Amino acid sequence: MIVIEKYLRFEGIPGDALSFLHGMREAQETGLEYPKVFNDFMFGLEVALQNEGVLDEDFNPVGSWK
Repeated sequence: MIVIEKYLRFEGIPGDALSFLHGMREAQETGLEYPKVFNDFMFGLEVALQNEGVLDEDFNPVGSWK
């Protein structure tokens, strides 16, 4: 479980987190805007995945996570 904000958390495996982030970033590219707290949550999730070795320093999946 990754708790980023006191009322937002992610529970799941790294693959689920990557899928979630991919979908949310795709929606954002179409013009959908998120509140700051949600953007902060997604960034925090990306940093947590970096710390786990799933994403590199540029937030790209590494190894078998590609």
